[in-house]
Amino acid sequence: MAQFVLALHTSPNAAQPAHYRSLLALRFAQAAVTAGHRINQVFFYQSAVLHGQAAAAEQSIATQWQAFAQQHHIPLVLCHTVAATEYQLEQLAEGYSNGGLTEFATAVAAADKVVQF
Repeated sequence: MAQFVLALHTSPNAAQPAHYRSLLALRFAQAAVTAGHRINQVFFYQSAVLHGQAAAAEQSIATQWQAFAQQHHIPLVLCHTVAATEYQLEQLAEGYSNGGLTEFATAVAAADKVVQF
């Protein structure tokens, strides 16, 4: 079975039209795991780092990502540079961690496929 890395670039904010991409990515990840594939990492970049915002616990899509990742032991990695400089995220929601493009590149190198949302 294939090993995937997912890269999300859109905000979890339901008020934004691109919100559906996060939901689409989650559904893709769920289907991939159900089919026997492995998700090595979900990397959140650009406005997607807002998934890891401590206050995001109220946002259902961010909470769904947390539950899914915990159940399947999948790292949820936020781009630390974007989170710190553009969004001043200091406290992260449970299940999310800071990382960088190096962690992303390492995960990509070990994966069979990268899917971007």
